[in-house]
Amino acid sequence: MAPSREERKKSITAMRKQQILDAALAVFSEKGFDRATNEDIAQIAGIAPGTIYNYFPSKRELLIAVVRTFLVTEPFIDLFEHAGETDYPTFLSSVLRNRVDFMEHSDKTRMILLMTEILRDPELKEIYDLQVVKPLMSKMEKYLENKAAEGEFRPVNPHIITRALGGMVLGMLILALIEGENSPLRKTPRRDLETEIAELVMTGIGYR
Repeated sequence: MAPSREERKKSITAMRKQQILDAALAVFSEKGFDRATNEDIAQIAGIAPGTIYNYFPSKRELLIAVVRTFLVTEPFIDLFEHAGETDYPTFLSSVLRNRVDFMEHSDKTRMILLMTEILRDPELKEIYDLQVVKPLMSKMEKYLENKAAEGEFRPVNPHIITRALGGMVLGMLILALIEGENSPLRKTPRRDLETEIAELVMTGIGYR
């Protein structure tokens, strides 16, 4: 059956939005937030500059959408949405696999550099905190609390542990970006990398 008019409209909207996000990723990565313009983004996307405002009310909102799409990613968020449906080792392996996949795309990894742009701009920082950081941290904290209540984890401060784990993952991405293609994080086989990090989180590095 042919798609309905409403379905075609949704498909076109999604496609146009993705065009803008892809173009914004390229421009923000190359020029940074301050020097990037809607005209630059529109030219790469193949649209009129004013069209961008139909999807994103401001350049700040567009940057946050780019970070959420390419750095945080919907599949990554979905892992936390359904974290309670699986055991912790499986959940941890899924998170690590998602981030290892991310490291293989150097164009997307460059998005990490834009975090400095967010830190320098109070309004950007507030938007990012409300739309990305707080929801993600809250989901992970709840997961840790539930696992502790079930007796699977020892009682921990979920606020600290969540940020420690997040910092480790973010640090890995930054190191992979700095070291480039010769980084052990890029050259180590995927399965070995996931196993090493999972063992570190689950048991530490000391002899038992």
